[in-house]
Amino acid sequence: MPLPEHWAKPEDFATLFQYLWHRDFPIDPEIAIGAKRIDWTIHIGVIVRSIADLMGLVTRFERGGRKDAILRSADGDEVAIEWEWEGIKGNELQKLKEHEVWSKDKGKDKLKYAVLITYVDSSAKQDALNHAVENWGSAPWPLLLISIVSEKTRQLTSGRLFNSVQMYLIADGKHTLLRDVPAVPWQVENSRWHQDRL
Repeated sequence: MPLPEHWAKPEDFATLFQYLWHRDFPIDPEIAIGAKRIDWTIHIGVIVRSIADLMGLVTRFERGGRKDAILRSADGDEVAIEWEWEGIKGNELQKLKEHEVWSKDKGKDKLKYAVLITYVDSSAKQDALNHAVENWGSAPWPLLLISIVSEKTRQLTSGRLFNSVQMYLIADGKHTLLRDVPAVPWQVENSRWHQDRL
């Protein structure tokens, strides 16, 4: 039996990602500026697993032709996820587009959607979005593109100063902005984290 149509939608994933992104954030400019690429990879892995848990799905890492993660229901694959530190120009879009759906009874042939989480330099964010829209084209399912927008810096070990998280739903050659939020918790006004920092 498939998941209900209204369950585990891309908008749900985007909302949960927005809030979980700020939880246990790997850097604090006053006490912990040393977050490296592996810290961000683990941070996203924890977020993905938490989202799956809240949606009642199971997370499988490094599955389905080496996707970073698959969210699976009792019926089969529901969401394929990739995340990439180096931007959007790699083979991640192709891997998500060509995902071979696993299902228990071989009767399921479509994902609900795919997710690409990527880090993008602020000067290239429009190019990255255009690249995703053009290359997603006639994919068999929608794409939730999550862009962590940043600028180069020497202040942090990661070499990136995060500005915003932008989330787009891409389908049928069109894109819709779902979220554009601060990338660091201390820039979320009136939150418990809000402070004047970097």
